[in-house]
Amino acid sequence: MTVKKELTDVGSHKVVISKDPEKPLLLLVRMAAQNMGLWDKIWDKLAEYYSVAAFNLPTPDLDKYESGIEVFKKMAQDCVEVAEGLGYAKFHLFGWTGGAQVAKRCLVDHPQRLLSCVLMGVVDNPPEKRPMQKSLELLKVILAHGDLELYTYFWLLSSFTPEYAETHFDEIKALVDTRLKVDTGRLDTERVFKWIKMMREDLVSDEELATINVPTLLVAPAFDGWAHLHRVRKLHVKIKTSQLAIIPGKGALVLVEDPESFWTAAGDFMRAAARLEPPATRLTEAGHFTIIKNSRRVDVVEPRSAEAIVFLHGWLMSPHMWDHAIAAIDGRMRAAALWQPAHGQSTAPEYDFTMPGWARWLIDTLDALNIRKAILVGHSMGGMLSMQTTLAYPERIKGLVLVSTQDSVWDEQKNGEFVQAVDMCGVAWSSELAPQIADLLMGEKFLKSQPAWVGTWANEVAKYDLRGMSSLGRAIAGREDMSEKIGRIDVPALVVHGTEDRGIEIDIGRKMAQRIPGARFEEMPGAAHCPPLEVPELFTNKLLSFLAMHKFII
Repeated sequence: MTVKKELTDVGSHKVVISKDPEKPLLLLVRMAAQNMGLWDKIWDKLAEYYSVAAFNLPTPDLDKYESGIEVFKKMAQDCVEVAEGLGYAKFHLFGWTGGAQVAKRCLVDHPQRLLSCVLMGVVDNPPEKRPMQKSLELLKVILAHGDLELYTYFWLLSSFTPEYAETHFDEIKALVDTRLKVDTGRLDTERVFKWIKMMREDLVSDEELATINVPTLLVAPAFDGWAHLHRVRKLHVKIKTSQLAIIPGKGALVLVEDPESFWTAAGDFMRAAARLEPPATRLTEAGHFTIIKNSRRVDVVEPRSAEAIVFLHGWLMSPHMWDHAIAAIDGRMRAAALWQPAHGQSTAPEYDFTMPGWARWLIDTLDALNIRKAILVGHSMGGMLSMQTTLAYPERIKGLVLVSTQDSVWDEQKNGEFVQAVDMCGVAWSSELAPQIADLLMGEKFLKSQPAWVGTWANEVAKYDLRGMSSLGRAIAGREDMSEKIGRIDVPALVVHGTEDRGIEIDIGRKMAQRIPGARFEEMPGAAHCPPLEVPELFTNKLLSFLAMHKFII
């Protein structure tokens, strides 16, 4: 059912709203005219949880302002005044592209008015300005002809995926025609260029970003050229109360092209925000949790052991691969299964990420969880990380379980093949590619006995930051040879390997175990690269036996 929209005047602004007195206000903000219809495909879904409103941001006379900061401060104030005029002292805000820059100023200037904020297409001024300057020169050439129609086609065609543009060109043409009609007298090419240039100024400082305390969701279509994914990840680090939602395989106009993929990525946050609940419990310090539910805060102090078994999954897997083992350990010792970088909702690392940096990331994560001593259980790349961490921080590790991994490095050909596979997943993940990757990870017996597994797994992986995972892949490919160093490991160690592993042959695992003093080697008959999933009972039994042998559990 289509939600009813009303047009109302709020001061000098004409506002379109679907108002429900029982729901909080969500203000949609974008510089493109609201009657272009860019919000239409997501409007009804948002209206299930919010009173939804949109208005046209005023087109300021940019020559009258000394800086872009003044312009966006004024627009942020307009948002507050529109919300007040609609009868809401506090509201939720969704800023998209130019509207995201406005929303950033709202987060800094009016935090007491915002209940939550979603930023999509937010531009973050990079330290290296030359690529941006060349892009602006290109836009200036396009706009110099004074052809707003040509520029609009350029903007739209660069914001959709090529497949969508080829199959929906009539829809794109209709958007162009609508834009030319609704923006008559409102925008011209000279003003458009000034606006684009202004959006790339430093409108919010790093110091201001650090003060933001409003729950914020950064939505990043992976192929959005207006806000490159690596820049959004940097912004995620700067805004401490932010979460990051990656939409793989989509461009800047994802709300028009594929609104369902947006809702898959952002829906949990937006539903929780509408209930005034944060999407996740926040850990403020060791054993001290703050839970906010129905606007009420509850502080909980729960003493937790400073020793734990920590599970680290492999490439394209998840913490759920350890479910069987964790269930068996439950109540016998503290256990934690971490999402690796670029997996789940975890932020992808920077381009120059390395194994030593990854080990530091793990130690920092353990510090945040108040885990001072850990038994590391690492699968594949998680095993490589476990060895690196044990060698670099021996005082923090009390036991080591290595599953389907290796201490030596690959030759140049295998390195290249792995990096190519990682990059292919980043740009072309699909139901066709997933089975090919699954064949590398799982054995034939498992795949035949679990026919639904590949589809479920593929849908889960599609939500990962696959494009950002290239940094992770290069850290793995560029790791140092640890085969001559692991003889220094002096904690109890168990090496587990599937007999049918095609990714890392079992002899590699067997020789690795021989290099670790006192290490125990266990074959997993019938398993390929993922014994915890393929032969869960056998893997768990061997793990429990190891833990009991060394009195880690009773």
